[in-house]
Parts: sequence; C-alpha cells; structure tokens
Amino acid sequence: MKTVSKWVLLTIAGAIMVYMGGFILIDEKLKGISGLLIGVGSVLTVLGVGNMLYSLWLNKPQNKVKNDEKIRMSKIEANDERKIRIREKAGWKTNIVNFYILMALTVVFSLMGVDQTVVTVLCGVFVFQISLGIFLFNYYAKRM
Repeated sequence: MKTVSKWVLLTIAGAIMVYMGGFILIDEKLKGISGLLIGVGSVLTVLGVGNMLYSLWLNKPQNKVKNDEKIRMSKIEANDERKIRIREKAGWKTNIVNFYILMALTVVFSLMGVDQTVVTVLCGVFVFQISLGIFLFNYYAKRM
C-alpha cells in the first residue's frame, strides 16, 4: 500500500494544480502560468490515477502469485537480446521517417509563406536532430 499512497499524493498535487490554474489564477496577466498549471496538473492527475489503479489491481490477493510470475517474465522479456535489437531497429527506422517528415514540413512551410519564426524553429529542430545523431553515434562508438 506504500506505492498506492505515493500515487494518491501525485493525484492530489495534480488536482490542486488544475484547480489553481483554472480558478485561482484567472487574471489576464497570469494566463500563461494558468495554462501551464492546468496542463501539468492534468498530466500529474492522470498519471496518479492510472498508476494508483494499476497498483491496487496488482496487489489483489488472488492475483499476487500470477502477477509475480508475470513481473518475472516481463523482466526476462525486457532484457531479451532479440527484443532489444528489434526495439533499436524500430527506433532507428522511426527516427529516419521523422527526419524526412520534418525536412518535408520545413520545405512546405517555407514555400507556403508561413511566418519566418516557425520555419526557423523547424530548421533549428532539424539541425538539432542531425547534430544529436552525430554526437550519439560518436558517443556510442567510443563506449561499445
């Protein structure tokens, strides 16, 4: 039950943030902070409720033996070398597809005449993705 209380506290903190953002900070000057509090509070509330329900379901007496076996099997599956390679390959392919989508989106936005700041931010993300790929390639080449 110790883990459940952690999720209850997270849910309460999220609900307080949503309440503050929606009902207390209603001044026009604080609109950005209000939106941030509502967004972060919503995420914390959903995470807290979901994990709390999962913890309660996992700690049911009739499921205890089955769940211990499922947890042990999931740990074995998570560390399986074949699964790790499949996840790495899927992540790499996803990155390649996102790279081309981002490049096409940048070109399309620049041809459509979208505001220059939007195109500049997209180009910045594009350059960041390329430089991060180079950095991580060199980092892992040295470590492995």
